[in-house]
Amino acid sequence: MQDNQRVRLTKKLLQDSLISLLQRENIHKLSIKQICDEAQINRSTFYKYYGSQYDLLEEMEKDVLDRINSYLEAGTDSTSYYDPQRLTKAIEFINENIDLCRLLLNNNVDPKFPEKLVLSLQSITNLAENQLSGKYSDAEFSYIFDFAIGGGFSFIKTWINKENREPPEEVAKLLSDIVMKLMHP
Repeated sequence: MQDNQRVRLTKKLLQDSLISLLQRENIHKLSIKQICDEAQINRSTFYKYYGSQYDLLEEMEKDVLDRINSYLEAGTDSTSYYDPQRLTKAIEFINENIDLCRLLLNNNVDPKFPEKLVLSLQSITNLAENQLSGKYSDAEFSYIFDFAIGGGFSFIKTWINKENREPPEEVAKLLSDIVMKLMHP
């Protein structure tokens, strides 16, 4: 048990170090030595878990995607993915990890992250298909879906970059209301 805690702590220190350094420097210019110095961890410890700074970033991205997806899908049925409570939990997670989420969503680190985010949320695609099937042609559906996803992404991106952000509950309710109006005109 103590080994697992030590591993989690070590990884957390490395993740925090990478976040801090990425706020000042491009990932391509970062060295493992810089990350380890910032985290006050030996390079050999870093290499025990990761092969490069990109591997560390990839694990962090995967964790963000998995967590957001788990909040949005928790206990869902086929009609309620835009439930404000689920959305609130996802947005609370973003708020609690604001520095990392800003880096990822603002394309400062991995320009493909927004695409990875959309692709990881298959449940949203399924809901849209269920709600809109038969109402629009395939081309119309594609445009409406892209508009809703792009708008939702832009909405969250605007919110995370504000100095005085509204509470997650308020943001989730507003986003949910907007999306549902798009789905049920």
